[in-house]
Amino acid sequence: MTQKLRLFVPILFLIISACGPEHKPVSRPLSPRITSNIQQFSVQIPQDDSHFIGAWSGSQFDGATYRSLLSGGGSLVFDLPESATLLLKIRLRAETPCQLNIFLNDHPLKTIPLSLSPPRESRLLLPKKLLLAGRNRIRFFPDTLAKIRFYGISFSPARTREETQPQSPLLQLPARLHYRVRTGGGALVLRFSEAIPKITVNISGGNLSARRRTWTNRSEIRIEISSESNRFRHISVELQGAPVTIRILESTRTIPSPETNSLSGKALIARAASSRMNVLIILLDSARADRLSCYGYHRKTTPHIDRLARQGLRFSNAWSEAAYTLASTATLFSGLAPDQHNAVSNYYGGLNQRITTMAEAFQQAGYFTAAVSAIPYCGRAFQMDQGFVIFNELFTENPQPMAEEFPSHFREIVQKARKAGKPSFTYPHVREPHIDYLMKPPWRGTFQSISSSRPDPEFQKRLKEIYFGRGIHARGKYSPQDIRLLNDVYDENLLSADAIIGQLLEILTRNDISDQTLVIVLGDHGEGLYEHGQIGHNTVIHPEGLHIPLVMAIPGGKAGGKINSHPVFSSDLTATLMREFTGNLPAPLKGKGLFQTRPIPAIVSRTIFFSQYHLNWSIMEYPFQAIISGHGERRSIQVFNLRKDPRALQPIHDPDGDAYFLNRLQDVLKNRRLIGMDPTASRIREKEVRSLKSLGYL
Repeated sequence: MTQKLRLFVPILFLIISACGPEHKPVSRPLSPRITSNIQQFSVQIPQDDSHFIGAWSGSQFDGATYRSLLSGGGSLVFDLPESATLLLKIRLRAETPCQLNIFLNDHPLKTIPLSLSPPRESRLLLPKKLLLAGRNRIRFFPDTLAKIRFYGISFSPARTREETQPQSPLLQLPARLHYRVRTGGGALVLRFSEAIPKITVNISGGNLSARRRTWTNRSEIRIEISSESNRFRHISVELQGAPVTIRILESTRTIPSPETNSLSGKALIARAASSRMNVLIILLDSARADRLSCYGYHRKTTPHIDRLARQGLRFSNAWSEAAYTLASTATLFSGLAPDQHNAVSNYYGGLNQRITTMAEAFQQAGYFTAAVSAIPYCGRAFQMDQGFVIFNELFTENPQPMAEEFPSHFREIVQKARKAGKPSFTYPHVREPHIDYLMKPPWRGTFQSISSSRPDPEFQKRLKEIYFGRGIHARGKYSPQDIRLLNDVYDENLLSADAIIGQLLEILTRNDISDQTLVIVLGDHGEGLYEHGQIGHNTVIHPEGLHIPLVMAIPGGKAGGKINSHPVFSSDLTATLMREFTGNLPAPLKGKGLFQTRPIPAIVSRTIFFSQYHLNWSIMEYPFQAIISGHGERRSIQVFNLRKDPRALQPIHDPDGDAYFLNRLQDVLKNRRLIGMDPTASRIREKEVRSLKSLGYL
């Protein structure tokens, strides 16, 4: 793709009509950015990050969700269509006693004394004479080195009647709604609680000449969107009239139904489920797709997985929804996105027990369920054992269990399932190719010659200094030899994990159940090996950190070697297995699945949140991926066309595309949060601490 996105010719047409397209479309909620005298800012998700300027944290958890204001102070910026007296309501508490000074547009407004009490609400009148039509700024500044937690922030006209937990957005006329859309057919449908005296719609973007049209006394409009693909537009909807409060009853983007899904494997999965096959899901921690030889890698790193791919299905476009193990594994187990299940904090959050996990669904369907884990984040401390009859935590004896420990445990599970007379659902969570690189000969020395015998302390120390940026690498200084060595040992570690997969498959054969077992191999996230100046995971959201392998071998099928290239989430695998094998598909998972007919999904993935920097996001609507970093005035957005630039090295410079993906991220997160679970406290013990320290997490 050229550096600039080529934009476009006339694409959008405005038509006001009754809602009722000829072909039944797919609909999804689309939230506008609202400019009104009624505003509510979220502290729970990053949808309003651009309004928070200064020393604010991202979302954090203490049993509820909050956003911290640090000692440097920070501002909240917002737009008004016209100046008016407003009521500011803030719910907050301080971690240490302090005085919170509040300024409005650089004018002192009020000082609030805060103590170590539970969160409480404060109300302040913002006088009309200090407010501006357009951009306004409220500054919060503590008088000491205090940290203040904000649990809720909202503005409303001083005389607006109180409403608790509105079911749909409120606004006061006059107001403006701003949408960013990607073309591809369908329409934007808006419906209000009462007729609007005057509605003016403006459409702009790229080289499109601005289009404008006005209607009067309408409570519903439909804005048709051209079927031309991959163009980005800004739609501004001006609502004019007397200053009354109204609701947005509907704000949806309809998309034409996609063509019938002809993907391989749908019928085979259904047949495997109807014959009550065993299910074996093998997860390789930190396995990135492009390092498997069946995904085109030039080294023969995965001969046994390659054989499975030749026998079954390979999903070439599978993506993780988090760049770290806790959140991505909880998503695989629950089928929910991280910001729905909320097991997102490595030091706090576990999987809520009110969630029906995949293992629980299989157990309820009569399966013998078992898991073997080498990683604490897939452990009892984080409530990951829900639904498993057997849950072996190998790290309790050895901080870094080797893949070679798995066959004996798997052999025992096979025997116990046979004795129970039940089909089995088994989940081995293998540490490799995650660090440390402890593989033994014959795998060690396959791709590098510096160390070809058992790992010695000096060699391991060198690898950790490279990986974690320690010693001479503390300032990110790496030689080409350092990076080459890191890549070589990663590949050798992956090769050793693949060899153990071969042993697990041999156990199936020796027990005469290989033709009765569905085998799935996937990764939980990828691994940065300095492609974008980052090593490891947790914070790597370019393709090397999120593009995961997903291979599925279905006995008795004729799918041999088929490749499915449509974009899928790791949670699509969960939904497919729960739907087909258990018949127990929770409502939030409907519409998901590896073989579902649907428009191209928006795949949102997140980094881990550490206190010293802000949570970052990836949002992908294939072929585009947007990397969104930072917040407020420090936010940056890069958009890539992965079809033409699969390694995401050349960003596209298009402000309309940037704005579209930022709005799309905010919209997806907002709708996810509506069904989010509260985070659950973890129960970390000394054995988890030892293992996490050895892996570099603590």
